[in-house]
Amino acid sequence: MAEESKASVPRWFWVFAVIALLWNLMGGMIFLSEVFAKEAMMESFTEEQKEWSRAIPVWVYVVFALSVVSGLLGSVALLARRGLAVSCFAVSFVAVVVQMGYTMLIAGGLKVMGPSGAVMPALVVVLSILWLLLANYSRRKYLS
Repeated sequence: MAEESKASVPRWFWVFAVIALLWNLMGGMIFLSEVFAKEAMMESFTEEQKEWSRAIPVWVYVVFALSVVSGLLGSVALLARRGLAVSCFAVSFVAVVVQMGYTMLIAGGLKVMGPSGAVMPALVVVLSILWLLLANYSRRKYLS
């Protein structure tokens, strides 16, 4: 009986899983841009913003990579209907909170980038929570 209920997956699950994959692929592209084309990305920045961005320590990029890779793995696991998605999204969420907490609050990103600079980090945090909640909710119903 449990196998039958896990076999019928609602359309909303697939929509969210595909959106999660696309979002995390976009995160991977942003990570690669920040690592390999940082100066080009900063062309529109003020001098103060450029100094702030250049001062971000390497460990933050390691955490960024961890959040992206675990988010991508979680998305793939979700599409494959594997319970591993929950653990992957949990790692991604923690990494996102560490990265955004440091860059925006501790390193002064909110001050340097202004309130509009908080929109994307806030969206990243909210969506990382959403992916984790979706995977956790789906664990018993749709994932094996």
